[in-house]
Amino acid sequence: KDRADAVCYGCHGDAEAEFAKSAVHPPVLAGQCTTCHSAHGASESHLLRAAPGPALCGRCHEDLLKPQAGAGTEHPPFAEGDCLTCHDAHASNVPGMLVEGQQTLCLECHSDLGDALAADKSRHAPATDGRCTQCHNPHRSKLAKLLQAETPDLCVACHKPLGQKLKQEQVHPPAERDCLRCHAPHGSPQTKLLVEAQQKLCGECHDTKDAAFSSAHIGIDASVMNCVSCHDP
Repeated sequence: KDRADAVCYGCHGDAEAEFAKSAVHPPVLAGQCTTCHSAHGASESHLLRAAPGPALCGRCHEDLLKPQAGAGTEHPPFAEGDCLTCHDAHASNVPGMLVEGQQTLCLECHSDLGDALAADKSRHAPATDGRCTQCHNPHRSKLAKLLQAETPDLCVACHKPLGQKLKQEQVHPPAERDCLRCHAPHGSPQTKLLVEAQQKLCGECHDTKDAAFSSAHIGIDASVMNCVSCHDP
């Protein structure tokens, strides 16, 4: 009965039911309304103790929000302190207290990606299932594109059997260096998320006009070959 919310819900009864969701902001869950709101008056709307963003959220999330030196990338809403662009301040039924599922929320800004995915022949499951943060950090990263890790380490975290093959067998050099040399990360007009049609892609490294290539392939025109019928990529 001594919790602040017992008093607050006396007038804001509608809020009590609204906050009964799967992901609840810890101050809300603990009944500590005055962590963010002033009980009597404030210069900010909604009686907030400070403007939403670093000034308010940084009181608890100081380590996350403090500036970091060195190279890296930051998600623009995070860099601009627009926490409430992505997060609900009180409660949500989406993990991370997001205002929408990632497949909706992220595409509100990255609409070009959504349009491309709709037209693509092959699509990366995390991109279509709304698991953007499986590959990207939603706040900041030391890596380009807000990636959680470099490829191929990032990719084999999900593609575990492939990761074992890469450790134990002879490896195609591009696969050893960077999966994105051959595969698109979100979607592609080609099968298998290839960045180009197979023959054109392989021909970027393998000179299909070379006499040794022609001899090894008994003179078959490379344009009609299915490279992966004989080679594991």
